[in-house]
Amino acid sequence: MGVEKMYAFLSGFTLSRDPGTEFEYSNVGMALPGHVIALKAGTNFESLVVNRICRPLHMDSTCIALTPELKARLAMGHDDSGKPSPPWKLQAYSPAGDVHSTANNLLKYVSAHAGLAPSSLTPLMKKTHVIRFKDSRGLSDMPGFGVFGRTAMDWVDRAAYQPPGMELLGHAGGAGSYHAWIGFDTKQRRGVVVLSTANNLSVEAVGWTLLQRLPLKPESANDFAREMVGLGFAFDVDKQTQTLCVTKVFPKSPASQAGLSTGMIIQKIENVPTAGKSVAECQGLLRASGSPKVRLELINPERNETNSVEVTRGKFLTSG
Repeated sequence: MGVEKMYAFLSGFTLSRDPGTEFEYSNVGMALPGHVIALKAGTNFESLVVNRICRPLHMDSTCIALTPELKARLAMGHDDSGKPSPPWKLQAYSPAGDVHSTANNLLKYVSAHAGLAPSSLTPLMKKTHVIRFKDSRGLSDMPGFGVFGRTAMDWVDRAAYQPPGMELLGHAGGAGSYHAWIGFDTKQRRGVVVLSTANNLSVEAVGWTLLQRLPLKPESANDFAREMVGLGFAFDVDKQTQTLCVTKVFPKSPASQAGLSTGMIIQKIENVPTAGKSVAECQGLLRASGSPKVRLELINPERNETNSVEVTRGKFLTSG
């Protein structure tokens, strides 16, 4: 998008709420301040990044416009069909995700944020760590994304599990087949950088898992541990039998401790039969009493047994 198109969009846009009252992820919200700051400074955005951030941190392989030397070192991305997918040219959106860098350079950057390498930028960096909002919206156009959780400027914690003694923040970005994530622990002064051109791998999931000091498992390629409060299981209506079945039980969750397992049939919730009810109606039954405890009548098809169990809501990790 060129500057003219951004101006045209802004001239016809009406704010739905007062600035600063609510958090919402926005690429325009990052591109516009970058553009305005560059205009105020009388230069371009790349010069500001290079002169005010990269040089003080000795990040000599970070830029927007690639030099011939850096272009020769570019890791070429590929689309899902295997064809080369060069970096996008974002133009006016450059501040939202047009920076080229290396793992070593980003480690210098994250080291400065984690307090491992104090610099003249340290006071400003600490201000970007201050939590300003708590997001419960996530991304409406990405089902299953989750939430941003506690949000700073523009670091987030993504509602990720915060192990004892850690204070974790991170941020992921991507353009085309290029994906990056950096995160750091302000208490233990550690940092992680993950870069990839693989479209079937979540750099964010890998990054959070490493930063949390949790073991990498196959599921870590696409999911990371979040601490939740609830029952700890998922269910759906079986298309063939039309019965309500348990589809997932999180390890060490209240449901797991109560003996639930995948494949069990939920016959009753709080003594109300589930037959003929939708998933949404059954979710409503779980919340109806307002109590942390829920009584379920379960059928174990493998053993042909029917049991009644009580599950008490509590904390559990979604993975890890």
